[in-house]
Amino acid sequence: MKLLLIPFLMLALSFNAFADSRPDFRKLSEIARVIHSEDAAFPTDKGWEKITGLMNNLDIFDESVKRMMSTLCSDEPNKSVLVVGEPSDTFKYMYARLAMMGPEEGCKRLSHMDLKIAKLQGYMYVGTTERNWRDFIEKPAYNKDVVLYINNLALLIGIGTSMNRDVGIESTYINAVKTGKLKTVAFLNKYDYKRLVHGRHAYVLNGFQETINVDDLKMAQVDKLVRSYLTLNAPHIKMSDKVANFMYRNIQYYQPNIMEPQRTMNVVLSLIRQNPMKRTLFRTEIKSKNPYGSNAKEEIIIDRPDASAIQLSFEYFQTEKGRDRLRIYDFHTNTHLQDLTGKLGKIKSQSFDTNKLRMEFLTDGSVVDKGFKIDGILEQKLADITLTITQVRQAIMEMVQVPEWIIKRDYTVVRDLPGMLDGDVVGIHMAKKAVIKAFKVGYVAGRTDEKPAGALLLVGPTGTGKSYIAKKAAEFMDMKIIVLDMTQYATAESFDRFLDTVANNLILYPYAVYLFEEIDKADTRVLDRLFFMMDEGIFYDKNQRPLFARGSMVMMTTNAGHDLIVRERNNPDLQRLVNLELQKFYRPSFLNRFDSIPIFLPFSKAEFHQLATIMTMKKVKKMKEYFDWNATVAPEVIKFMGENGGSDLYGARPMERMVENVISVGISEYQINRGTIEFGDSFVISKVRGEKLKFKISVNGRGGMDYEVDMDNNSGLIDLSLLFPEVSKLFNDIRMY
Repeated sequence: MKLLLIPFLMLALSFNAFADSRPDFRKLSEIARVIHSEDAAFPTDKGWEKITGLMNNLDIFDESVKRMMSTLCSDEPNKSVLVVGEPSDTFKYMYARLAMMGPEEGCKRLSHMDLKIAKLQGYMYVGTTERNWRDFIEKPAYNKDVVLYINNLALLIGIGTSMNRDVGIESTYINAVKTGKLKTVAFLNKYDYKRLVHGRHAYVLNGFQETINVDDLKMAQVDKLVRSYLTLNAPHIKMSDKVANFMYRNIQYYQPNIMEPQRTMNVVLSLIRQNPMKRTLFRTEIKSKNPYGSNAKEEIIIDRPDASAIQLSFEYFQTEKGRDRLRIYDFHTNTHLQDLTGKLGKIKSQSFDTNKLRMEFLTDGSVVDKGFKIDGILEQKLADITLTITQVRQAIMEMVQVPEWIIKRDYTVVRDLPGMLDGDVVGIHMAKKAVIKAFKVGYVAGRTDEKPAGALLLVGPTGTGKSYIAKKAAEFMDMKIIVLDMTQYATAESFDRFLDTVANNLILYPYAVYLFEEIDKADTRVLDRLFFMMDEGIFYDKNQRPLFARGSMVMMTTNAGHDLIVRERNNPDLQRLVNLELQKFYRPSFLNRFDSIPIFLPFSKAEFHQLATIMTMKKVKKMKEYFDWNATVAPEVIKFMGENGGSDLYGARPMERMVENVISVGISEYQINRGTIEFGDSFVISKVRGEKLKFKISVNGRGGMDYEVDMDNNSGLIDLSLLFPEVSKLFNDIRMY
């Protein structure tokens, strides 16, 4: 009797051992996503479905993935791998390939889960992180047949620290790894690796059994990935080798700051969105044999290679319900699609998104009935779309925001730039010339260096249009403008924030106008980084990752030397004097990195009148857009504003306030005292003769209303430097802002 019990005891022990090795998916799913599960009750997370489907048979990473699999299947207790590479999505494709690859001979099949690190963090109570780790990782995953994946190991380091401790959950994690309690694969970009390996967290990196360095993808790998993705997810899209090579070359040139494969995959996804599937439906008449008989099981294969979806039409379906059953499977994935049984008559099956079906007809043979007969197959075919270079070019432009004229090499916009600037920007002829030249040389002349397209230092008093010309040039050239106020980066503590801001923008917008305002206020380390950006065309982020700036137009503004410019505005030797003055603020080597240093002179009387005219026209246009008002401003009003709104010291801003003052006061006084100016109404603002500060507003030709403008609108401030130079110097030396 005892001998008979031994096999049952052995079986029970082996069953318990199997049960103990199974992870608790229910708990793990609260803090991780399923990449692949050996438990059918926990399918692959939807965010991973496409990538696991893609990598199921794609072997482009197999050299590295097989090394990872060997580590997971080794006899060593420590079953951990650290993947180090470029900050790209390459690791995700490697994770999916590892999860879908069959294990080595003699190695268990494992489940694979992607850890959501943010779910570990405890924000309210000390110890929450440790409790989350214990409840959601230690209990369900330690010593279990599951691999835990980490997308960014750097984010794990430091989680759970508090005022009382400076070691986070990474110490618990790496201890579990080294003792063999937790199987894990983690990714770390190579810049974080270089930073951490020489710091106090080096023990975390050294705790992994295997470290695999992954290089940026080669074009052949990218091409294989792209074509496999299209075959799987958009089989209707066809792409020739010529178009594919155009895409790879151009996306590499126009978006150098995002690594493969995501820069190319972003373009591919855009192309798929622009070219949705269009299906055509047709019927193929067939006559299947009647398979109903005494066979216990019969298999039927329907293969329509050109179809994107199949639906079966039955002349009749007549079987014994529950005892006879037709089971339909996707031939490629063996996914169960539909069951048919009973007396259904003339029917159609569901529509299946596959081109090949495997059908099993199962019968107990107890009753021979009429059975079933297929009389037709309804096929859906995708209308093929062949990508063109024009479509690919458009997708690249949308992703990188490269102006269309740059990719198409249509330089009409550059030819028209002088006229557009003259029509909107008053005076500053030297600056216009420098800006126009920068765009011509930077984007038209066939540059062969890696420097930014242009680098300009715009020098002059406040209100002379330094920022304005940069913004208008970007608008006319159809380029995004990134404006950074350098007063925000005046301290050493703000340096990292500056690096992050510029780096993030260069990644998203490599082709843009970068305007650094008031650089004289910035910390010297900020200027050092801008020096290298202009010198090499590369901006180094806080991890010393190089980001290319060759597509950018760099402009900086400064008020340094403004007193000299106002005082010596008519001196023919002004450029040399300004250059000498700038050397009091900036190193000669820094100034030498600019292509041009245009000087912004104070406006002349004629230019102030032109300013008043342009600002009034813009105000009238905006009122038409916002309120549908048809406004007219009399010439004598514009003349008054041109004569009284200018300031050598403060430039165009007092004029802007003057225009707002004269027009807006009249509108507000009329609406308060006479009635609302309705949408579509017309009004005229004119000058009252003989009264210096009195104006008149007339609405819809009816009797007008006089009003008076208060000149105390910050338009007539005194320039102390001209009247009292010694007092002005003392004041400038002691004032803080």
